[in-house]
Amino acid sequence: MSGTRRPLLAVVYGEGSAPAMSLSGSAASVCDIAWVVDSTEMTDPKMLRLVRKLGRTIDLAGLSEEEAVAAVRAAQPDGIVAYADAHIARASALGEALGLDYFDRTVAARLLDKVVQRRALAEAGLPVPRCQVVPPRPSPDEVDALAAQVDFPVVLKPRHGAASRDTHLAADADELAKLLGELPAEGPAPDMVIEEYMAGAPDPPSDFFGDYVSVESVVAHGRISHLAVTGRLPSAPPFRETGLLIPTDYEPPLVGSILALAGDAIDALGIRTGCLHTEIKVTDKGIRVLEVNGRIGGFVAPTLALATGVDFIALSQRVALGEHVVFEDLLPADHAGYAIVGQPPLWAHRVVSVDGLDRVADHPGVDAVTLSRQMGTEVDWRKGSHEYVFTVLGTAPGPDGVRAVWQFIQDEVTIVYE
Repeated sequence: MSGTRRPLLAVVYGEGSAPAMSLSGSAASVCDIAWVVDSTEMTDPKMLRLVRKLGRTIDLAGLSEEEAVAAVRAAQPDGIVAYADAHIARASALGEALGLDYFDRTVAARLLDKVVQRRALAEAGLPVPRCQVVPPRPSPDEVDALAAQVDFPVVLKPRHGAASRDTHLAADADELAKLLGELPAEGPAPDMVIEEYMAGAPDPPSDFFGDYVSVESVVAHGRISHLAVTGRLPSAPPFRETGLLIPTDYEPPLVGSILALAGDAIDALGIRTGCLHTEIKVTDKGIRVLEVNGRIGGFVAPTLALATGVDFIALSQRVALGEHVVFEDLLPADHAGYAIVGQPPLWAHRVVSVDGLDRVADHPGVDAVTLSRQMGTEVDWRKGSHEYVFTVLGTAPGPDGVRAVWQFIQDEVTIVYE
């Protein structure tokens, strides 16, 4: 990087990424963006048109791996990054070929494959839930063998995936057999795993908020900096998120232990650079790592900005460009930032009507209200946390204020489903 040339960041982009406008807005003070896409994977044509308006676009559709590397190399990027699990492997392969500082293929595999990650954490001596791989389209005998190897209840989930998509709780062997019998009988066999269910602590860490948190971290040149510990609102069955707040209301000693465990997990995976979202649960056996994600968590960036004024996306871009970003302590916050989402009930198939969001928008501290599912839109809880109907972002004096806003939303918003 010389003269007046602005740094160029290759952003591997597509469905599931952070919003393009947010990425572009944060980059305004940091760098230019080259959008690396595969147009054949983008089902929404408006998304592709938007990124083409926002900057240079490199379309990898139909290219071999070598041709893709050559196309990105021609842009001469100074760094590379991805903002969704689905794009990390591609960013890793491109970054490795171009000599850019990103997750190498070994680290990317540990971040994307739940089995590989569990093994790496266990080998480092960290307590993790036991995990069993489900054979493709298991026979009744194979289901019986699986059930004999685990203690119920268990969690059935995709080996690769995020946002609790297709994630189920099985109370016993019969329920597990039923769930496995409902897997698609045609097409590619889904990659599934069975994990030990981690029961919550008998003395919950919060009298209202959830018993798990996430640690938001940046790693630059091997140095880990934790930015925040993010609390969760009570989940919707079976494991869908209904919102988050920064900072958590957990007591400081517990927060300190959680931060130490997050750092140990990041080290165990061999991560030397990037932004991490590490989920940790307070269980009846102590604190346990749920998973380490190699990206910014959903709704974390706007919530962190509301709580602390810090632009997490801009930080991620600076890290991807090789800047030595370091924070000695958690970011200070004299109030709470929150994101609250409305999840459909398990029986719902379609949104009929939504009423009351206008009253929520007028509530003190509310910064933004977004309707994500229009009237007549289908919903399916099996698609996980991303099936939320609306989002409310804002600030409150503290956790009690967030709880009050949540209650106001429950009282004022009426959603009719069919």
